[in-house]
Amino acid sequence: MKIALVGQPNSGKSTLFNVIAGFKANTSNLPGTTVTFTESRVNIGGRIADVVDLPGTYSLSTGDLAELETLKYLIENDIDVVINVIDASLLSRSLELTLELLDLGLPTVVALNMMDEAERKGIEIDVDKLSEMLGVPVVPVIAVHGKGIKKLFEAVFETARKNTVPRVIRYPAPVEEKIREMEDSISEELARKLKVTRRFLAVKLLEGDEFFLKKVKEEFPDIENFARTSLKELEEKRGIPADQVLHSERHNLAMCIFEKTARIKRKKGPTVEEKIDRVVMHHFWGYPIMALVLLLFFYLIFSIGGPLEEFFLGPLDALRDRLSSSMGSGLLLNLIDGFLQGIEGGLAVVLPYFVPLVFLMSFLEDLGYLPRIAFLLDTFMHKIGLHGKSVIPFIVGYGCNVPSITATRILESPRDRILTALLIPFIPCSAKTTVILALVAFYLGPLWALGLYVTNIFVVAILGRVISGFFPTPSPGLILEIPSYKLPS
Repeated sequence: MKIALVGQPNSGKSTLFNVIAGFKANTSNLPGTTVTFTESRVNIGGRIADVVDLPGTYSLSTGDLAELETLKYLIENDIDVVINVIDASLLSRSLELTLELLDLGLPTVVALNMMDEAERKGIEIDVDKLSEMLGVPVVPVIAVHGKGIKKLFEAVFETARKNTVPRVIRYPAPVEEKIREMEDSISEELARKLKVTRRFLAVKLLEGDEFFLKKVKEEFPDIENFARTSLKELEEKRGIPADQVLHSERHNLAMCIFEKTARIKRKKGPTVEEKIDRVVMHHFWGYPIMALVLLLFFYLIFSIGGPLEEFFLGPLDALRDRLSSSMGSGLLLNLIDGFLQGIEGGLAVVLPYFVPLVFLMSFLEDLGYLPRIAFLLDTFMHKIGLHGKSVIPFIVGYGCNVPSITATRILESPRDRILTALLIPFIPCSAKTTVILALVAFYLGPLWALGLYVTNIFVVAILGRVISGFFPTPSPGLILEIPSYKLPS
């Protein structure tokens, strides 16, 4: 039995996977972090199931890499049940992806996650009414505390046993008529070949989805021509691009479902989180707070790493001295000593600083502070030709440049990904930082070491400005989800 977890970024999807599978995937507050799927075979109530944590995606359109890979995995693999993980505190937005999944026609169960967060925001959800309107089981869960997991999988196994296909949720008449016309032109043979329902394919063709238009053109060029004609008619009638027509109708439908199934209790005055953000993201006070956080960040790294380095270096140095005194000199001693120095460099020099750095980075990610840093630094980053979200790979680069370059995949623009990846090697990673601290700080003093860091920032800024000149397209404006503060899991 194969179960796929599908949800928007920060919906708690990876947290739910961790609870089910019993090990960490990559739980983070950064949108788009889970860029590759993670799979685990688990025993749930005596039943064996393969659970797949797919990349976080806002829709099943194919313009974004994560969205394309999620869709391809769903249609190219035999999925028994899809668990659509929804953030209950952002119900209306989350339902837009749910509506697309229902069109896909796979047996689906909705996991209404973060119910505690919704209650804290004063949102009351009629779960039974929501299930009735969607036509699929809806189970409230709090993944971070493991609540509701048993009931969720009871619904999953029941849905798999019955092989329940979701019912179709219709759009308003004018758009629905176009969808039906498009659907009638699509043969069952074509739908089977592309492994999607006729309705899902009709919607995607009307959206002008190039991935499906190319697939259809290869086998059925007449249908592709009809699709392009239909979407042009839709654009002329509504005065906006066809994909925006479908997206707006889906958004309106999601809002309608939300209004009929949820009630918001208005609270007097700003929430605690809003009060914190007024200070943390303030146009003036936000920067000294960020500087203090980063100073504390590096202080803790070196406060933990220093004693750990001495702890590992002591026994290794003693072993080298003992071997030197007992073996004298010679080729064999040099080989053994070189081997021990290699272990010493990795285990005693790099690891003591790298482990606390990764731990503290994960702490800031889970807490929700890193996106706020990106927001604060967006203006500065744009001045050097980069996007505000580029600061996140840069911060990761202080730990290691390799995962930092991988982290550039959270940037939507290829221009920003390339430019950020070119500048990351100039960021001092933990190994370079160790050299700076061990040599520069020791022989010249800590102020010289700090001066190197400041100089490095200026070098990266100048290079960013110069290299961005070779990319005529400016970096897009910052649209960044600011997640709620959460206790690190």
